[in-house]
Amino acid sequence: MSRARPARAGAVLFGSFDAERRWRPDGLASLPQLADPGADRLVARMDEALFAAAEPGDLLITREPVAPALLHAREAAGFTCEHRHAGGPDTAADVEHQLLADPELLGRIADFARLRPYAVLPGTGELAERTGHASGLPGSGTVVRVNGKAWSSRLAARHGLPGAGRVVRSAAQLAEAVRSDVERGHPVVLVKDPYGVAGRGTFEVGSERRLTRLVAHLRRQEDRGLRVEFVVQPRYDRVADFSSHLRVDRDGSWHLLGVQHLANSGYRHEMSGPAPRTLTGNLSDPAHPEVLDVVARALAEEGYDGPVCVDSMVLRDGTWVPVVEVNARMSMGGLNLRLDDRVRAHGLRSHLWQEDAAVADGCGVDHFLKMLREEGLLYDGGSAPGVLPLVGGSLTAPRGRLVCAALCPPESYPRLRAAARSAAAAAGISLARPA
Repeated sequence: MSRARPARAGAVLFGSFDAERRWRPDGLASLPQLADPGADRLVARMDEALFAAAEPGDLLITREPVAPALLHAREAAGFTCEHRHAGGPDTAADVEHQLLADPELLGRIADFARLRPYAVLPGTGELAERTGHASGLPGSGTVVRVNGKAWSSRLAARHGLPGAGRVVRSAAQLAEAVRSDVERGHPVVLVKDPYGVAGRGTFEVGSERRLTRLVAHLRRQEDRGLRVEFVVQPRYDRVADFSSHLRVDRDGSWHLLGVQHLANSGYRHEMSGPAPRTLTGNLSDPAHPEVLDVVARALAEEGYDGPVCVDSMVLRDGTWVPVVEVNARMSMGGLNLRLDDRVRAHGLRSHLWQEDAAVADGCGVDHFLKMLREEGLLYDGGSAPGVLPLVGGSLTAPRGRLVCAALCPPESYPRLRAAARSAAAAAGISLARPA
């Protein structure tokens, strides 16, 4: 007599954080940008931060091993789940394709009730098919479409939302759109790649000479047969950035998970933390819930369901730009909300930040954890404020990235972040700029 297979439970968390690069269609023209060969290495290790969304009984699979000292610190802080790493001979491959080449891990994934990828990529769909989870994810074509900045810009324009960007499809249209914004009193105009992320796909135009050079750069690509698609938007004088995090269901219903205050360094995420309740409560024309309903229903009509982050801003003149962009995937702000949920019972809030660092030879996350512990700064899961590193693999010589959460009352965040930066310096991790 065969034994019945036990009912599946729990979730598998995994995913590549450079989803936008993998979504970007072939044949698109690109903006001028400096090569950054070290950035891909850092982004590849960001999947370590997915532990924040895991529950006991879940399985977290990272692209590469996590430092044992960091795993121990997480467990001591109360963040427990099963952990595996994909490994494999092709360390350049994304985690999705590493998993597809590992029959043992595929079998382990099949034991769980659902997949919770950071983002749905083409490889994610194949992984879902082979592990019995195909019905639980939207199609990759849908995901690619709704994550493009052109989609969210057209959505905002269709509903008459303030601040919508203009989608252009030729170098000539781009030049006309930029000059039109300048004539309306915007001295600096942003040109955004539809699948750019972290500032690597945003080009500032602040002079006619810079515009002329950009147009020439794009026309050379048009002559080679590449397709132009960009979003043109003024650089607004903003006083607050925030993100709204929701879960969208297939019928268009949605649940607001929370709102996060944002701080950016240039155009790259630097910090997510608690947003004051008055921020969204005072928004009108349209009201905040009305905007989220518009976004959720549009996503469902396209066939998307899952986690969503809607970035917004409030301008100095009081105008709010409801849809700067839509990220139909997990996000750093969403991960911080999960940390925040875990520590609020202790009277604490979570503030997630990241910053570039120079890492001395032989130093890394082990040294940083040691200094945090010696200074009494390492979060231990209780009600005492502390700092918890979220990613260890990004702290490798010569160049790295410090990614941490300060778990504390909001008024204590600046002091605790400064103390953690001092501990990092003592551990051989020199941060790129002063606090």
